[in-house]
Amino acid sequence: MPDLSYENLMKHGLTHEHLMKELNAYRDQAQGANGKSVEKELAQETTIQQKRESPLEPDAKYDSNLRSDNSSLSIPEPAAQTPLVQAPPAWYLDLKPQGFQMNMLGKTKKATERQALIALDSMKDCIARCEKEESPNQLDKFIEELRDHVHKAEFLEVNKYIVRKKNMLDNTGLPRIFDTRFPVDLRADALQLYNRWYMQIFSVDPLRGIIKDKNRVDKRNADRIDPSWPGRLSAKYYGQGNLVIGQWWPTQLCTVRDGAHGAPQAGIYGEKDKGAYSIVLSGNANYKDEDKGDEIYYSGTDSKDSTPTENTTRMIESCDTVKQAVRVIRSWNLNKSNPYRPVRGFRYDGLYTVVGYSLVNADKAIYRFHLVRLSGQDPIRYEDNAARRPTRFEVAKYDDLGLDERGF
Repeated sequence: MPDLSYENLMKHGLTHEHLMKELNAYRDQAQGANGKSVEKELAQETTIQQKRESPLEPDAKYDSNLRSDNSSLSIPEPAAQTPLVQAPPAWYLDLKPQGFQMNMLGKTKKATERQALIALDSMKDCIARCEKEESPNQLDKFIEELRDHVHKAEFLEVNKYIVRKKNMLDNTGLPRIFDTRFPVDLRADALQLYNRWYMQIFSVDPLRGIIKDKNRVDKRNADRIDPSWPGRLSAKYYGQGNLVIGQWWPTQLCTVRDGAHGAPQAGIYGEKDKGAYSIVLSGNANYKDEDKGDEIYYSGTDSKDSTPTENTTRMIESCDTVKQAVRVIRSWNLNKSNPYRPVRGFRYDGLYTVVGYSLVNADKAIYRFHLVRLSGQDPIRYEDNAARRPTRFEVAKYDDLGLDERGF
């Protein structure tokens, strides 16, 4: 049995494609030897990893005294581009296909349950057609259809029994889309759905886990995360964690809920002596920020004196000493002329290294940071095509929410 532990995969920088090849090779070898399925063994030996950290191992040489821009700096590649595919979770394996709840689903009269069962069958049928199709033109049509199935499934009302009955978390379900025959954006979106169902987060409300206080005058502070919400994740980690390129949220507070960013309002999030973990680009007209997609010039916050603010200091640490990449999230509060601006909400666009900075206002201690996107990542999903995030279904759902203010 190959070593599929999180630590080993991260150590060797294995991508999803490497993992699938190793799993398939192992299955072929084991089944050829004794004709038995190895799914049970895989489920037993591949542990559920709750670890959120995915530390990078930079191979570039940095000048610890770097203060100014250095465009020729070698940028390390991410240790792992795609979230790891794991064996089905224990709760999934514990549900027996012929159990009472499973049998009752076959007789259900609930419209939402019938709709979900039919939708998942249609998705799996579309996957099968994609797998068998040899005509490139016809395959493109099936791929577009499958995108719609996956994107609509984000708002499909399911529960653990429906997910188990349709085998969505094993090799006859969503993991079939992880194959390299499918476009990277579709694989990423299928992984995002897989990860959410894996964690038993079945709510389709984009604001799940958020408590809204409609009576507060200060709308910026009116919402908060429900302390009893079981799906909240920490943002105190380096790297991408379980996020996927293009992952989308309606508000910044939702990025905090899911561990993408750690501050409901501030643009920089980090810890003392650990640098910054993430930043949000939101387009303050008072700063001379510049967004070129793979290259960003980003301003720290104003200080009341000549001493850098805490958040600005985190970015300085990331450049000078910590040397870990930061997660970059773009907000639709960016200037409308910015082509990388999401059309709604907030979008995760990948890992960037802080390669340099300059002091632009000594009196207010305003620093301008130069960030470069790590190579080897999936493309930023900003173009007006079927791969763009937010999807048309997410845009419609956002508009239905009727949020009072953009981004809050």
